[in-house]
Amino acid sequence: MALTLREFPSREAASKAAAALAVATLGAAVLARGHASLMVSGGSTPVGTFEHLAAAQFDWANVTAGLVDERWVAPDHPDSNERLVRTHLLKDLAAAAAFIPMKTLAGAPGAAVPNRNDAYAPFCNPADFVLLGMGTDGHTASWFPGNPAMAELVSPPDGRCVAAVEAPGATVARRMTLTVPAVTRARRGLLLVFGAEKRSVLLAAMTAEPLHYPVRYAMDGMGDRLAIYWAP
Repeated sequence: MALTLREFPSREAASKAAAALAVATLGAAVLARGHASLMVSGGSTPVGTFEHLAAAQFDWANVTAGLVDERWVAPDHPDSNERLVRTHLLKDLAAAAAFIPMKTLAGAPGAAVPNRNDAYAPFCNPADFVLLGMGTDGHTASWFPGNPAMAELVSPPDGRCVAAVEAPGATVARRMTLTVPAVTRARRGLLLVFGAEKRSVLLAAMTAEPLHYPVRYAMDGMGDRLAIYWAP
């Protein structure tokens, strides 16, 4: 793997650098193709990056944003990634961007896969920029260690870019996620990691089996197209 861990003195500095990398990548995409796609993760880690992006002077009207994964909860639920993105990213200047939800009115994520695959596929073949996070168990997106469905996420049926998953140990078990190919074929990606514990997990993942540390699938699949930023 041609991976480099870039360390920052603070989370604010890392978040600002992450936003700058995203804007530069999206800007190049708009210049080259007239439009750009941005896939983002939830959780607390990307919030600072979202705030910087929302204020960035940029042609947001030519950007479509989507989610790397989503918990199957209502869009106004505190655990909703859509809620997080609408609150911290799709505001101010970035309010002009289009957004593709993952959560639908379907009763379960599995029932929504065909519809959401059709919605996401045009923007994930490839996505221009993917912002990833990582849990202390080594998961990214909703690719969890020991998930028996990982084989289908790595080689999805019919090349689907989204999949329904169950995460029994998580706060919200039912989820939808981008598949491994949908993430790894992105033109550029950033893995943003904060804290000493996650740094240790990240270093372990670099030499571990992907099934034990699924973030490794992103590392292997993207290689030098994946930047890794860490701050204490």
